[in-house]
Amino acid sequence: MAVEVGLGVFSGEWHPGTGLEHGETLRESIDQVAHAEAAGLDSVWVSEHHFHEANFVGSVAPYAAAMVQATSRITVGLGLALAPLHDPVRMAEDAAFLDVLSGGRFELGLGIGYRDIEYEGFGGHRKQRVGRTVELIEICRQAWSPGPVEHEGRYYQRHGIEVTPKPVQPGGPPIMMGGHHPNALDRCAQLGDRFCMDAGTDSESYEEGQGRNRDIFDRVASAVRLYREALARHGKDTEHPNFSLNVGGFLHPDGRDAAWDTLAEAYMMTRRVYGDWYGLDPADYADWYPDKLTPEEVEQRKGELLLGTPDDVAPVLERVREIVGDNLHVMFRSKYPLVEDAATRTSIDLLAEIRRRLVA
Repeated sequence: MAVEVGLGVFSGEWHPGTGLEHGETLRESIDQVAHAEAAGLDSVWVSEHHFHEANFVGSVAPYAAAMVQATSRITVGLGLALAPLHDPVRMAEDAAFLDVLSGGRFELGLGIGYRDIEYEGFGGHRKQRVGRTVELIEICRQAWSPGPVEHEGRYYQRHGIEVTPKPVQPGGPPIMMGGHHPNALDRCAQLGDRFCMDAGTDSESYEEGQGRNRDIFDRVASAVRLYREALARHGKDTEHPNFSLNVGGFLHPDGRDAAWDTLAEAYMMTRRVYGDWYGLDPADYADWYPDKLTPEEVEQRKGELLLGTPDDVAPVLERVREIVGDNLHVMFRSKYPLVEDAATRTSIDLLAEIRRRLVA
């Protein structure tokens, strides 16, 4: 597997201030996916969240299906679907359908989530999230194989049913798993096909109440080391780990400052959302607006992102490739709410230029 570069994340969220209806926003995003394929990117990714004023699209399988129909080459993936919220047989059917519809271009990314309202909204509980995720993966693997599903678990009991259609990809779509705790990396090494590290939000820092991201290279090196150790424990290949990096950024032909100016309002809105989701005191993020940041805080926030021209950003990703190896998949989060379509398309085009450099 060579280095790949994809575009994330499409949440389908909608904000009235854009002047567009929600349907127009969704159709615009589908057009951007087609643009990403035409530009030469390798993948696009749909994320899942529910029950929030940002009006996220929770129906991730239909959203991904629309992207599949608008493209012919690019991989379409869920990055990440919240496994504990899904019935495992329905997930197996949806994933198989998307794989067949796309001709084998689908990838299933799974996370366990962290918002209580999402578990409760689907009749579950936070403490069940790991067990439900493990059982869902076990059932999906069976469902994508010949013969009926036979599963007797703590949360799910499924017997004698055969899921159709069967996926195009042998054994089913690759399963990518996210998380930041060592247990998450171990779970991925045991059950998944690729680990996804979120460099966009430093979960450990947010959980500790800091609300800031640490050095990306140190975090990547640590995650790769822990993932290799976990793969070794489960008898898997440690020399060429399949590793995805979900990293936030924006590209602009006029450089880093211009990229920040385009993105600042949208990015700081996402920081306030994550501050809320990770349980920070509202007073801690009350001033997380571009016009309320000090010059030092602006520079710190810029440092959390990969901003600028391809000349600014490509060296960073080349160094990440040196740490990870050639099985690196960059999930470049250059799709943000509130950013105009033309600016997003320009960023996509410049990202494709970075891809050409990385794979040369």
